[in-house]
Amino acid sequence: MLVTVLFISGCLETAQTEPATIDDAALEAYGWTQVSLEEKSFEQNITESTTIVFNSTTVKYHNDRLTSDINEQVLEFKEENNLPVSIELPESLSAQVITYRLTLPSGTKLPTEIVSKILDSRMNEIQESNDIENIQEASTRTITLADDSEAVVKIFTSSANSTASKMKMMGFFTTFSNEESSTVVIGFVPDGKYNVDAGIINGTVFSIDGESEIDEMLELVSTIE
Repeated sequence: MLVTVLFISGCLETAQTEPATIDDAALEAYGWTQVSLEEKSFEQNITESTTIVFNSTTVKYHNDRLTSDINEQVLEFKEENNLPVSIELPESLSAQVITYRLTLPSGTKLPTEIVSKILDSRMNEIQESNDIENIQEASTRTITLADDSEAVVKIFTSSANSTASKMKMMGFFTTFSNEESSTVVIGFVPDGKYNVDAGIINGTVFSIDGESEIDEMLELVSTIE
């Protein structure tokens, strides 16, 4: 548990950070699991003379149901083509949701540039770990959260990653705040068909309906308080 930290130039207390967690019943219903929870404190310069310490939590979720679906499709392809060896797939071919929450001292607003830095950092991590190229915003949606507030969600797509299959990726990000904290949520999932063309063996190993997966992921996000 994180200790209480102070506003360095004025002793204004910062509350402990409650993780931005998805409802357990929703996770079970859709076949997702929480895979990690990380807590941190860090300093940020607000002005030349003012430094503030933030508490933060990062929670990561994985779609076990989708992984199982992919494995079943891969096994079916292997059996249909009488392949004597297993098909090895990149670990990045999975769906994830990441929540990131910052707790602020009472009355302190999170600067827009910090939110931008968080988003840029997370998006860079996603691109690097999934070998994604050319992320572009595709659409905007609005969801209702567990406390009945609304959050704007930006949906993005990539033209392709650099794997031989050239699968696309889809994802989203959203931010929402209250008087004590600001939350960033990011999710991503492969989209389309994973094809192989290796001489006599060619075809679609598995496929993922990215639009449907995003819909499900936003249902999960809507349970966050």
